[in-house]
Amino acid sequence: MENKVLVILKNIFNILARNDKLFLESNNLVEFSDSEIKTPIGDIFPFLLNQKSNLKDQIIDTNFLVKLVDALSKNNSIVRLNHIGFCYKVDSQEKEKERLIELIKQSKFHLYQEQSNDDGLWLFIGNTDDWENPLIELLPVEKTNDHWVDYWLPHIQIDIDTALTGKEIEDTVRSTFNNTIEPYQIKIDGVVYIVRNRIGVIGGVNINIDLATNSRNVQIARQNSLIKVI
Repeated sequence: MENKVLVILKNIFNILARNDKLFLESNNLVEFSDSEIKTPIGDIFPFLLNQKSNLKDQIIDTNFLVKLVDALSKNNSIVRLNHIGFCYKVDSQEKEKERLIELIKQSKFHLYQEQSNDDGLWLFIGNTDDWENPLIELLPVEKTNDHWVDYWLPHIQIDIDTALTGKEIEDTVRSTFNNTIEPYQIKIDGVVYIVRNRIGVIGGVNINIDLATNSRNVQIARQNSLIKVI
């Protein structure tokens, strides 16, 4: 039986594929089916269900997403799919990292780690030899006593690089979604690097689309910030 989360995700990625740069190529990095999310470490979907959000199902009308992709494509604003992220609950981040290392040893990919500015563990799967290749991000979380935890645990984020400023992204999102969602700016030292757009929650899993601004230098980040674990 199809899971409603997977049905929504497949629909979202079919919409994103309207732009060739967002098409999930057959590189064995991630594949959505009716029953699983296949990755180099196996099916990641059950881990998203370790601790589900208590929020009621609420997903935006995907017709708005079609308009967004078409608007961004029309002015060649989409650069690439940067990564697909999965945030999930674990009992031990250390043990989870050890588990991932053993699984990656059996694949053709590498495991990378980026220094975290919070309690999370920021891990990436892929191959940065070609820095433009998309990655998988894994965010295993131990602490869940945050008041807003239901809005971010668990979650799937689709991160897309654009050629736009934060304001240009916000204006495009607001116009194509008819102000049905509230874009959220993620800043570092006052600079907007990402505009997060909450698509909603379904089956206890939150879904976000992050549109990165032209302030983010992906090549530098991939080559300098990601430390190869294995």
